[in-house]
Order: sequence, then structure tokens, then C-alpha cells
Amino acid sequence: MKEFFNIQGISQVNTAKITFSGVWFQFLFILVIYIVLLIKTTTIHSVGDEIIFGIYSVTITTYIFSRFILSYFHRNIPYDKNYEPTISFVVPAKNEGDNIAKTMFRFGEVDYPMEKIEIIAINDGSTDNTLSEMRRAADLLGEKIKTVQVIDWKINRGKREGMAEGVVKAKGEIIIFIDSDSFIEKDCVRHLVKYFSIKDVGAVSGHTDVYNQNENLLTQMQTIRYYIAFKVYKAAESVFGMVTCCPGCCSAYRRSYLMEFIDPWLNQKFFGKKCTFGDDRSLTNYMIQKYRAVYSPEAMAQTVVPNNLRTYMKQQQRWKKSWVRETFIACSFIWKKNPLAAIFFYLYVFLAFASPVVFIRALIWHPYTQHTWPIAYLGGLFLMLLLHGLYYRINVGRKPWALAVVSFWFHSVILMWQLPWAFVTMADTKWGTR
Repeated sequence: MKEFFNIQGISQVNTAKITFSGVWFQFLFILVIYIVLLIKTTTIHSVGDEIIFGIYSVTITTYIFSRFILSYFHRNIPYDKNYEPTISFVVPAKNEGDNIAKTMFRFGEVDYPMEKIEIIAINDGSTDNTLSEMRRAADLLGEKIKTVQVIDWKINRGKREGMAEGVVKAKGEIIIFIDSDSFIEKDCVRHLVKYFSIKDVGAVSGHTDVYNQNENLLTQMQTIRYYIAFKVYKAAESVFGMVTCCPGCCSAYRRSYLMEFIDPWLNQKFFGKKCTFGDDRSLTNYMIQKYRAVYSPEAMAQTVVPNNLRTYMKQQQRWKKSWVRETFIACSFIWKKNPLAAIFFYLYVFLAFASPVVFIRALIWHPYTQHTWPIAYLGGLFLMLLLHGLYYRINVGRKPWALAVVSFWFHSVILMWQLPWAFVTMADTKWGTR
């Protein structure tokens, strides 16, 4: 039991000193699973009454449980200090004067030979002090790192153009993309590059936590969501070598593989228009068509997340649009990969598009026509959300873990409506961040 919750080295306390409280939360975690399974087995006979909704209920339970089970089987690999490929940090930035210098300074603090590090920072038409901060950082880093380039674009070209420019100009064997408001830990590089000793690995996602987590309730909610998204969901995908999105906040790619499709990716079009969002998910999609993408939970970084609802909603809407586009693309080839991974992928697609319909049926249509309260739907939703919260509490400790219920409820119930809207507005190429 202890191994299950600490298999990835994510607990903040020694498992030999687990408190009574920790054991109690582990018991609650198992109890919730038992209750959910008990409910499903005792109500399985009713699936035939409303086949579509019955299938949805069984599918979502199976899918969520599969994430926790598969993440248990995710294993790290030890790194070989004799394997030290050259690396290139690529950081495109627009109007990140407050963070870009700190982002770059972290590169000079990593536990890796400085002579094997290259930094390429691209100022993408910023109107603030981003360029001067880049140059200030470059001057100081130049004392220990041989190559530090600052590329200045007077006119904004977009993140994808900046990423591609960095890949083309880079000399390193491994490209590490870091967002201009993200900060890597000292041993992050070693835990990213160690996976590239495996020849068919083309991309590695690091683990990212929230930097400004204590700023307000919204950032605390995102902290929990980030943790679960990486430690459970990306870890589960990584078992099959099919992480579907290596995020820009901290991910590494093998440059020689990138060069095979950098031009098609740069000039990607959808509905006849050049793609201007979803660059990271799109790049991962290109990679996993031929190679593997994995997750390194020990490659730690932190990122600044939106601290107000307006910015957060815009971010999530943009992510939904890229998810829709890249999911359609992935559906065309994912079946050629691992069969079990493909099944789970298609199940998730079904769940994503079915959720709004099920929500309307459970909370509006069914209560209206049957004159009943949606107890079963709300109870099942609460138990699934509680499962995520308990997992967070067990592995992270005494933090506002109960916010996981609120956070995942917000995402499941409120943000689900962004998906249909993203589908309708796919042709709109506006960035829509700020």
C-alpha cells in the first residue's frame, strides 16, 4: 500500500514514518474505490434501460480507475552520468519582462556540464523590457555558458515561429523548451535527458508545479490540478510511451527527430488557416506518430499560472481548441500504436464529447420528466472528485487537498461547456491569452 502512493518518490514524508493520519486517508481512498465498484456492480442490470448513459457511466469509471492503476506501473529510469548529450534551451518570449531573466538564470544553475549547454532566447516583438532583461541575463550567463544567443524580432511572429527558429539554430542534440514564465530545478536537465539514452524516445515531458500557488484560491485550485494531471494522467500515458502533450513549460525533444518534421509543423494548417495555437500539443502529435513520448516525474519545474478568472478562462478556451484539433488528428493514427493505449484514448474522446449531453440529461431533462433528484449522478461525480483529492492529500500532505473536489468540479461541470464552443470556433485563429 505504501509503495502505491510513493512509487514515484512524490511523498514529502518518509514512508517509514507515515502518520496515523496518512494511513487513515489511504483507507478512505480504498474505501471510495470500493464504494464506487459496489455501486456499479449492484446497478449493472440497469445499463440496458438507457444504453448510452449506462455505457457512459461504466466508461468514465473504467477510464479514471485506469489512470490511477497505470500510473502505479510507471517507472523512472536511473540516469547514467556518462550519458551527457549537448543541450539547447529554447525560450521564446513576448512581454515577459518580469520573469524572463529568472527563467534564464536557472539554466546557469543546473547540475550539468556548462560547456554542453546552449541558450537561445527569442524576443518575439515585446513592447516591455523583455529584450533588455534577456540581454542582461545573457551577459551574466556568458561568464559560465559558452553560447547564449538573444534573437530580437521587432514584430511579433508567434510562439511556434520562435520555437522553430530555436530548433533550426540550435547545435545541441537535445532541445529543451522552457516557457518564459517557468523555472527549472537544479537536477531537471539530467532527469530529462536520461530518457534519450533509449533510441526510440523522441520527447520527454518534465513535471511542472505551480509557482504562484499561494496567491489566491484560483491558483491553489490550479496547483492541485497540475499535480494530478502530471503524476496520474501523464504517468499513465507514459507507460505506453504515448504522452499526448509535452507542455511548453518544461519538455525536451531529440533535435534530429524534430528536424524530420519541423517544416510541416511550422506551416501546419487547419480549415485552410495556419495554426497559431496549440504548438506544444501539435509538436507532440507529430513526434508520437513515429517515436515515443514519455514523462519524467523527477524533472521538476515551476510555472506561473493565471491569477484571475478572465485570463484563466481564456487560457482554458485556447487549450480546448488545440485539444479538439489535435485530437481529431491523433484519432487518424493512434490506432496504429499500442492497442490498449488506443482504446483508452478513444474512450477519453467519447467521454469528453458525451459529458455535456449527460450533464443536461442528468440535471435537467431526467429530473423534469421523471420528477426525481439527480442523486446518483451527483453522488458519483462527488466520489470521483473525492478520489483525486484523497490521492493529492496522501502524496502531498497537509495542504488544501479538499480544493481538489472544487477544482475538478469546476473543470468537469463549468469548463466542459468550453469544448462545444471550441469546436464551433475552430476557424478563429486569435491567440486570446491577454
